[in-house]
Amino acid sequence: MSRTDLLARSTLFAPLSEEEQSEVASRFSPHHYEKDDYLFWEGEPAEWLVLVTEGQVKMIKHSESGRETILATFGPGQIVGEVGVLVGETYPATAQALEPARTLNLRRDDYTELMRQYPDLAWALIQELGHRLQSAHETIRSLAVEKVERRVARVVLRMANTAGERLDDGTVRISVPLSRQDVADMAGTVIETAIRALSKFQKQGLIETRAGYIVLLEAHRLVAIAEEL
Repeated sequence: MSRTDLLARSTLFAPLSEEEQSEVASRFSPHHYEKDDYLFWEGEPAEWLVLVTEGQVKMIKHSESGRETILATFGPGQIVGEVGVLVGETYPATAQALEPARTLNLRRDDYTELMRQYPDLAWALIQELGHRLQSAHETIRSLAVEKVERRVARVVLRMANTAGERLDDGTVRISVPLSRQDVADMAGTVIETAIRALSKFQKQGLIETRAGYIVLLEAHRLVAIAEEL
């Protein structure tokens, strides 16, 4: 896929015309990361806007005790690090590759210059940040009042949405290895509780594990749990 096509898939650069996207694409530099490589660390100067082109990247926070919490995951066409770049200070979290990944990186100065040149980019950024804020509020509400099973179901469905592939038998496999600890971190619970919820889903025939990957067998039933329908 060309750089122009990749920019067209990104919410931040989709407002540009094809000619403008072609011009903007030349400012990006390609990077490659192996599994578990860090793209940037929390607290580092936010010098780069990162567009994921291949693979999956997770944003994480570390507590003082060293415990890791996964805030979000990003796949092809999604932008990482825009909050730090917008503020112009440091990255608020750490970005790490969940699997071998490729990115196109844009310097902060180039991005701010492009926003002045193309005002639609600024509006696209405002909309994206609004979506992120709404998602953060929903996460806070979920952690405060929702049952763990519902939160775990949402994690599985969210990962299937961002990193899922439909198999020949009609099931959906999450294409990145997802440990029980990863699920626990994203659901805001302890690993023992996440294991119990996943085991229950497996006994109910909703999911199964194949070669280390979670496969959704009855996605519509997981949706019912996630939404309490």
